[in-house]
Amino acid sequence: MAKLEMLKNVRERAGTKDSRSVSLTVKDIPIGDISIKGNVRTEYSGLEELAASIKQYGLLQPITVYAEGGGFTVKAGHRRYMAYKMLYKQEPERFHSIRCIVSDAHNTVVIQLIENVQRVDLSQIDLFNALSSLREQGMTLGQIAGVMGKSEWYVKNLFVGINEISRDEELQSYIDSHAGVTIQDIAETSTIPDKQERLNLLEERKMGTISRSDLRQRARELKSPKSEEDFEPIPIVERTKISMKLCESSREIILAADEAVSDGQFLAIGEDVRKFFVLHDNYDLEIARKDT
Repeated sequence: MAKLEMLKNVRERAGTKDSRSVSLTVKDIPIGDISIKGNVRTEYSGLEELAASIKQYGLLQPITVYAEGGGFTVKAGHRRYMAYKMLYKQEPERFHSIRCIVSDAHNTVVIQLIENVQRVDLSQIDLFNALSSLREQGMTLGQIAGVMGKSEWYVKNLFVGINEISRDEELQSYIDSHAGVTIQDIAETSTIPDKQERLNLLEERKMGTISRSDLRQRARELKSPKSEEDFEPIPIVERTKISMKLCESSREIILAADEAVSDGQFLAIGEDVRKFFVLHDNYDLEIARKDT
């Protein structure tokens, strides 16, 4: 859809700026180019169930491999690899290649952290520590998104919460236990200027009296008033009648439209923009209009 092409001008992909970097890529590798060391055919159970899950829902997390002898060797994710190989025998065209994290065979610290991040039972405090450590190791947000199987925008939002928690030990206390407060909840409340109001809202979330959607709505109501700078339009295409700006701090998109744009046209375009972010990044945004 032509209207959605406008988003390319506002979705800047920003990674962390570190003094060092990690040699790591995420890509699809043909099954035939990957091997495992040793005969582990009988060491794993539940491969049929795992294969059925992958067939229905797809591979949720990539496996980790390293280059060796002209091919690749599995470092982590042996069961996923073996289940995928079973599917390849059934449907070779569909399961010809598997998504892999390619890393240095000796980079054991990063590999261990990646395996930790991919655990389904990971607590919020463990997730905070693992993601913080991956960033300290020199991984960019794009690399972290790749190993998590998430969009970079999703990871960027997580790091809003991680940065907030790193600056304030009181916020960390809300994810120290399984009380229902998540790193995303911390990120959602980052625009509330009054700390006590923010803590009160997080306390309600901790007690289970409000849902995450309730928390998001309350956070919007309590956020700082938007300044005139927030509404400064950025032209998307020369001579366009609508310009757009993404306000990351308030998670809003401001559409600036001249009087020639009808309310119906504005609502249709605004809905397309909102749906794009929800469908592609699992990230809901508020759409606001400012007449030019």
